Order: sequence, then C-alpha cells, then structure tokens
Amino acid sequence: MTWIPVKQLPLTRDLTELSRFLHQRGLIHRITDEGSHQQIWVQDPALVDPLADLTERWLQGELELPTDDSPRREAPTGPGPRQFPVTVALLILSAAGALIGMNILGGALIPWLTFQPLSLTGAGPEFGNWGEAMARGELWRLLTPAFLHFSAFHILFNGLWIWELGRRLEAVLGVGHYLLFFVGTAVAANLAQFAGGPSVFGGMSGVVYALIGFIWMRQKFSPHPILAVPPGIIGFMLVWLVICFTGIVDRFIGGSIANGAHLGGLLAGMAWGILTSKTEAG
Repeated sequence: MTWIPVKQLPLTRDLTELSRFLHQRGLIHRITDEGSHQQIWVQDPALVDPLADLTERWLQGELELPTDDSPRREAPTGPGPRQFPVTVALLILSAAGALIGMNILGGALIPWLTFQPLSLTGAGPEFGNWGEAMARGELWRLLTPAFLHFSAFHILFNGLWIWELGRRLEAVLGVGHYLLFFVGTAVAANLAQFAGGPSVFGGMSGVVYALIGFIWMRQKFSPHPILAVPPGIIGFMLVWLVICFTGIVDRFIGGSIANGAHLGGLLAGMAWGILTSKTEAG
C-alpha cells in the first residue's frame, strides 16, 4: 500500500511522544528523515487531515497527548485485523449471524439467538416468556440479536458502517473500552426494541447508531481528530432514522425496520459520548 505524506516538521523537533501516542493506538505511520526536514507518513487516506491537525495542535502546545504507562505496542507492519481486533471479531460474528439468519448455516439456530425464546411454527413465530428465559440463565439473549442478519443487504450495510466507524472508536478508546462500549450499547438497543413488543429482530444497526451518537457528542464536547467524520454522515444517518420511522422503508424490504433498536442505540451512544467527554475534561 502507498505511503501518503501528512506533514513536514523541523529536524530539531523530537517526535518520540507523538509517535508513541500513535503506536499505542495502533495507528500505522512512518517518520522519515528527508535531509532538510522530517516527514510523517500514513497508509490510510482518512487519517491524513485528522493527523495533520492533531500534529499542528501538538506543536503549538494546544494539545497534550495522553500518556500510557503500559508497555509500548509495536504497530503492525500493514493495515490488517491485528490493528482492530474487536471490529474484525464483530464483523466475523455478524457474518456467521447472517448465514444463520438467511438459513444458510442452519436456521434452527435462530431461536437460540433471538431476544425472546422462540418456536417457529407453520402459523408463524410463537414467543416464550423472556423473564423466565433470563431466570434460566439465558443471558446471552441480551446480546446475540446484534449478530443476527436476515439478508445480504442487511449485513453489507451494517458491516460497512461497523468497519468505517468502529475502527475509529477502537483506535481512540482502546480494545477494552471499545468492547465494553459494544456490549453496553448493543444490550441497550436490544432492550429498546423489545420494549416495543414481541418480534423477531436482529442486526448491528443499533450499534451503528450508537457509534453515530457517540461520535456526534464527542466531537461536540471533546473533539478528537480520529473521530472527525464528515458532518454529512451524521446528518444522513439521522435523516435515515426519521425516514425509517415513517414506515416507508418497510414496504421495500419485505419486513420491518428495528426502529426501537436504532433509537435506543443512538441515545445510548450519545450518553456514552457525553459521559466520556466529561470524564476527560475532568
């Protein structure tokens, strides 16, 4: 992959702190001595402008890079799964959930992954008691609907957003915090959808909206260059949320949109973004 220049800096400037900060977040970069100056390079075009802005603010003393006393992680030699283990794992599990949901890997597994216990009959789905399922210890049902997908478009749409936005959060929050974010917002989205009544639902769209909500609020209260997505993306997803609530989209997909999960995920992500911003500010 081609290396892309980001910013030139004087040879006298020590970039150890900046490089360590980028390494600890798994951001692939290179710093070279070009004779009259130093040059920072990256491989991901999406990082060029945010990293240039971050570097300039750091040079001007406007930004203090967080320190991490844990052992330094060496960056991978190229962009790949090792950079974003949680994001990649979510995509793999979602792909498996799509094979189940589309009855390719085995539709008989669906009742074990839905939010409520489920029996598939000729007359349609029959729902069991959710409270009793929780009492029996079937706590995985709080989370597993996020992995179920019922069409190729469903998994592709959600997968693209998880890859594009999830990598950013994983880089900024770190593996542990991002994993906690996923679990917390996925459960919140599933609970919100369940509150609307019994239904067979699934998909990562609730988490996608949690990512949107988090980035929206973090950029409002505590901006981070890695989270600097074009404002049009936030606007598009919010407009899409409203359109889905009208019921128009349901007529074209042969099913129904999990609007409760979308809204629940968005609100959970927004709350997480606000709380994280205040924690950092404090």
